[in-house]
Amino acid sequence: MKPKHPWTTYVKRAFCNWYNYAGLILFGGIALIFRQPGFIYLGAALELLYLYNLSVNARFRRHVDAQIASEQELDVEPLRVLLWPRIEAPLRERYGELARLTKRLESETADELRKRDPYYIENKRKIAVLLANYLKISVAVTRYKAYLAGVDQESIQANIDRLEEEVAEADERVQKVKQKNIDVLRKRLDKLVKAKANSEYLIAQMETIEDTMQLVVDQAITLTDPKGMGTQIDNLLFNLQETELIAAEMETFAELEHSLDDVIEMPKERE
Repeated sequence: MKPKHPWTTYVKRAFCNWYNYAGLILFGGIALIFRQPGFIYLGAALELLYLYNLSVNARFRRHVDAQIASEQELDVEPLRVLLWPRIEAPLRERYGELARLTKRLESETADELRKRDPYYIENKRKIAVLLANYLKISVAVTRYKAYLAGVDQESIQANIDRLEEEVAEADERVQKVKQKNIDVLRKRLDKLVKAKANSEYLIAQMETIEDTMQLVVDQAITLTDPKGMGTQIDNLLFNLQETELIAAEMETFAELEHSLDDVIEMPKERE
């Protein structure tokens, strides 16, 4: 089976662990005590054999692959860098507050025993997922706001009302064209109303994430109910599945605006 990472990655993971350090210290200490450099050569030979055997071991590679995947999941920074230019400044500031809040988990509670607590480890992973979702929702909210800022609901409704009055007095051929305009404008108006509702829903979910993160960090720092804390995050993550679908709907609004026919009496989009 082809390894997922370069061979040097597995060698580095094999070298950087306390069991290996203990062996190196042991042979170094023996050589120093007995003043026999041969123990150093023996230790070096055994070290090379150990690194080779472990780095090509399939089970060890799977263990390293799992570790790296877990670390990548906890690292939200690459996603932040990718999405940052597409997020408006106020939402960037709110994300920054959340990121600083989560750092308190490391600075105030992450002693060695706590790092090995399975609830603590899993909750840290879930918090990283929440941060990633917050970034994605921020992008969607920014796009919704830009879309809504470029469309005048009152102007669209006024055009619909005017065209409906003109249809009654126009001949049959003109009626068809004006009715087509009305249909398109109504479609835009429906999308606009839905876009507003979606934007408000996403903003409310962002506020829920902020409140949940504050509660989670407070509970972690006070060392209260880590299992219950994980359940709260699970419930929020479950609700965010619907949020992802609503955020994805922004694509349909963009597609609609780009695919409208050029018909008469259409209000012009702002450039």
